Amino acid sequence: MRRSLPALIALGTLLGLTAGAEQRPTSSSTLLLSTLPDDDGLAELLWEHSADFADDRARLAASRADHQRTHLLPNPELDVSMNTIPIGATNPPGLRRLDDVPNYVVGLSELVELGKRGPRQDAAKAALSATTLDVHAALRARTYDVLERAADVATLEVRIAELTKLTDDALKLTDLQRARQQHGDAAGLDVDRSTLEAQSLETSLGEERVKLTDALLACAQLAGIPCEPFGNHERAMSFLQARLDKAPAPAAIEARPDLRALSAQEDSARSSLTLAQRRWIPDPTVRAGYTRDQFMISGNQKNSLFVGLSIPLPLFDHGQADAHAASASAQSARTARELLTAQASRETDVLNQQLRAVQERRQKLHTQTLPLAEGVVQRLDAAVKAGGAALQDLLLARRTYGELVLHAADLDQTAYRLTIAIARTSAAGPRAPDAMTNPRS
Repeated sequence: MRRSLPALIALGTLLGLTAGAEQRPTSSSTLLLSTLPDDDGLAELLWEHSADFADDRARLAASRADHQRTHLLPNPELDVSMNTIPIGATNPPGLRRLDDVPNYVVGLSELVELGKRGPRQDAAKAALSATTLDVHAALRARTYDVLERAADVATLEVRIAELTKLTDDALKLTDLQRARQQHGDAAGLDVDRSTLEAQSLETSLGEERVKLTDALLACAQLAGIPCEPFGNHERAMSFLQARLDKAPAPAAIEARPDLRALSAQEDSARSSLTLAQRRWIPDPTVRAGYTRDQFMISGNQKNSLFVGLSIPLPLFDHGQADAHAASASAQSARTARELLTAQASRETDVLNQQLRAVQERRQKLHTQTLPLAEGVVQRLDAAVKAGGAALQDLLLARRTYGELVLHAADLDQTAYRLTIAIARTSAAGPRAPDAMTNPRS
């Protein structure tokens, strides 16, 4: 027993590790809609797994490199030359051509920028912020797209569950009618009607299942990993209801990532404008070096130092074209931000009105109409089975109830989409993942 105890412990540990290893890839390789993370977690998952953001990662890396480059000094230049190489007879004659005449010069030169490094750094910093916010806006939009596809899946699962119940009831009624016909208690026409009703429901059920497959495929294409359905009616309804019960987020339209990106673009353009306007300030190049002269017979200094300064003259190009382009970019970004802000404000008002109207219809349908229709179907079903009511009345009531159930699911989906649309127009939504803002080097 003592020998078997360590073996059992080791076996249990191994099984636990194996089970954990089997579970971890499942959560990372598939998107389980039944345990969908919050908006922040979903955005992080999409950033890691969606291939559509590969170009955005490259854009961010390039923008960071541009920003880093603005903090580096210009590289100095090394100049090495051999001068006064004689051609023909030396003066005076008899000198060694390469030993007594040439001089050798070694020098360093460095460009000194005046008033330009600060604006260039500010422009690159704002451009990096604009790129980050622009990518964040794209990721935010993709997150909401996936949530809408998840809502489509949830709605279809609700519709399938309700149609399955109706189909099962219709098949049971058909079997009952056949049994009653065999005993002479029902006409063949009633059996045919019941059979046609069941077949019609089965056809609708098959169509909904095809739509569910398409919705899962669309979800997988957006997420970059396969999407697993909710699995049952209750979890699907809970997913839809969770966002519908949530209080609407405050508008705060100006804080939207795409609008903030436009503000950052305007800031970058204004810094570029300042940089262009300072192009009229010439940037001198400072030089210093050493000269070793071997033409001593002429009285030259053998060892000497030199310093120099060259200044460009900005007579023709002093940044006027760059200033015009930067000014136009700043104006374009400001105009786009103002127009989008006004448009979002109008859309928010309209969407809130639509959501209130849909919520009122949902409330009435779920609390009054559906319970009443379900009760009518149940009473008629019991009456038909007992032979106390006409089959056509039950078929009509069941068809009406089925249409109401499907309409309720569509209303839930419409309300969910409206809440997503309202969130899109506001500043609500997932924050930027840490892997985006602070990438590992």
